[in-house]
Amino acid sequence: MTTAGDIKDIIIAAGAAFTIIREAGNVSGEYATYTLTNQATKPITLEHFRQGYMPHDTNAAAGEVVEFDDTNERYLLTNKLPSILWNDVVRYSAVFYKCNVNSGELLRPSGEVRDDQYHMKTQWEPIKNNCDAMQVASLYGNDLEEDKALGLLGLKKDEVYIPHSVGAQVMDRWQPASGEYYQVSVISTRRFPGVDVLIVEEDNR
Repeated sequence: MTTAGDIKDIIIAAGAAFTIIREAGNVSGEYATYTLTNQATKPITLEHFRQGYMPHDTNAAAGEVVEFDDTNERYLLTNKLPSILWNDVVRYSAVFYKCNVNSGELLRPSGEVRDDQYHMKTQWEPIKNNCDAMQVASLYGNDLEEDKALGLLGLKKDEVYIPHSVGAQVMDRWQPASGEYYQVSVISTRRFPGVDVLIVEEDNR
């Protein structure tokens, strides 16, 4: 038995089963350990962040959503870092962000029409339904990547952590729940691999 195989057996025995959520078809039979992070004294960290290990041959990729079978909780895999021994990957260290939005919608403006009162109204094209994401108050003190966003610092903003594959764009509308509307003001694509961080604010369009 190889070292990687031994570690995989330990992770299966001590960890939890999870399923990778994919549009092309979910992938079951995966395992990981996941525990509280080292900064668990912070309430938001305690609630939303987990860290753990995955076997060397896991199919999960950073930016994918996984669901743990025992709790039915979904997490966004934000980091997948290899541990290497004798030139071989023997396991992956992982960080999971808990999805507190499981049926979000991303919409894109597609023009304007007049309503019955002759007011112009924005039309919206659905880009993605049933989005899994984590939405929280800004964690990094307005760490924005575009200078034009500096004018928004006085506004109340949230951050939305969402798979890059969703394809969010600036000026999209994010709807985490029915009747809640946010405008995507800035998108950070370099904080985590496979994950977009959306800076959103209340949308009155």
